[in-house]
Amino acid sequence: MPAAEKSGPGQIGDSPHGRNCEILVVGGGPAAATAARLLTSWGRDVLLVARPDADEPELSVSLTPSCRKFFDLMGISSAIEAAGFIPSHGHTVWWGGSERVEPFAEGQHGWQVSTGRLSRVMLAAVEAAGGRVQRATLTADEVLAWPARVRIDATGRSGVLARPLGRRRYEPGHRTVALIGHWRRRGPWPLPDPSHTLLESYADGWGWSVPVGPDTRALAVMVDPRTTSLVKGEGARAVYLAEIAKMSHLTEAFRGSDLISGPSGWDASMYVAEQMTGDGWLLAGDANAFVDPLSSAGVKKAMASGWLAAVAVNTALTQPALASTAYDFFAARERATYTQFLALTRQFLLDGAPAPDHPFWADRGAPAPADDRAAVVAAWERIRAASHLSLSLAPDVTFAPRPALTERAIVLEERLVTPRDPDGVRFVDGVDAVTLVRLAPRHAEVPNLFEDYVRSAGPGDLAAFLKTLATAVARGWLLGV
Repeated sequence: MPAAEKSGPGQIGDSPHGRNCEILVVGGGPAAATAARLLTSWGRDVLLVARPDADEPELSVSLTPSCRKFFDLMGISSAIEAAGFIPSHGHTVWWGGSERVEPFAEGQHGWQVSTGRLSRVMLAAVEAAGGRVQRATLTADEVLAWPARVRIDATGRSGVLARPLGRRRYEPGHRTVALIGHWRRRGPWPLPDPSHTLLESYADGWGWSVPVGPDTRALAVMVDPRTTSLVKGEGARAVYLAEIAKMSHLTEAFRGSDLISGPSGWDASMYVAEQMTGDGWLLAGDANAFVDPLSSAGVKKAMASGWLAAVAVNTALTQPALASTAYDFFAARERATYTQFLALTRQFLLDGAPAPDHPFWADRGAPAPADDRAAVVAAWERIRAASHLSLSLAPDVTFAPRPALTERAIVLEERLVTPRDPDGVRFVDGVDAVTLVRLAPRHAEVPNLFEDYVRSAGPGDLAAFLKTLATAVARGWLLGV
């Protein structure tokens, strides 16, 4: 691959080598860097164009330990550990009247980082892999006219292609403004674990705090601009301090500390693009959808989206006959991810509402959709009580090829398809549902069915196998017991 090269702020090299590329990635955050690093490592000619470094925001964010699997996938875990980010060991939560100190499982740690510093580490990793990184601010017309086979918009909320082409839709009832300031304290912070992310819900919104240095923390309040004095035109500082005063635990934790910068305002409203791919382009990360920061999963979601975008693009370029399938799969997975986060956020907000009739909480909270756990348990009780199995394949079950994700390509594999599951099902809790459902009608005893499954699919966990069998009955893939 060619050596990495840079242009000055607002400039792009005019030589054919400087502009021409197979894949243009626009953006400087985790989604852009993930896509560019992976595609470059897979042998693709990638040019990443990020806006000038001085224009990059420095927002404080929390990375959970589960981000490590994406750092490992990209081969940058050692660079992340060497970057000097503050290790985070969990959360301290005052939510909906409950108080919890939640350390990460098995002694794992995450990181407290600033988006600007994380971006610089990840962009350096793109260059280390042989990708080209240049600095400039591009318009949508410039991106679409770029001499590249594929363009990935990973420009986050600014959405260079997402705004004109993606038909961005904001989530009703989730218009949120974050007011963020930095506070310094002389002496230790009065917290169970100062590395923790802090969360507190209160009548008019919720707040969070993360450490940004040995004696400094960021403190944010998340409010609805319609229901605070922001709408009356009062200054952000006055509103910020008034909102903090409504939180008993964070107020106490920050007593004796000084506001040294801010607050700055940031739009944290949820949105999703109605169109995520088009002719020679696709949207990745926050360009296609933004989820409420309550989940602390923003960076992980962005890296997952960047990986999925890289896989879709690699598939389309390697196997042009699967290009449409790959891009449709990408868009469907991204929409499903947004839907899952929306449901999760609404449940969190429902659980945290100290004043459920307040507009901030009433507009956002909604019960999570019902799952089929009760039906699975009932199906298992029927199986266990039966003297023998007598199962048959439901008439609406078929086995058909559907797109499936591998580390660097989207492939077609056989899946179990029903009207309820048109995209198909292959695995349930790690058990091959296709194999199990095919074999089940042949056996009258559960032990014999399990032995046959192991011979066909390889070693498996018995408890997971039994749960999948019960799931197949509960969902109507198998009839009878």
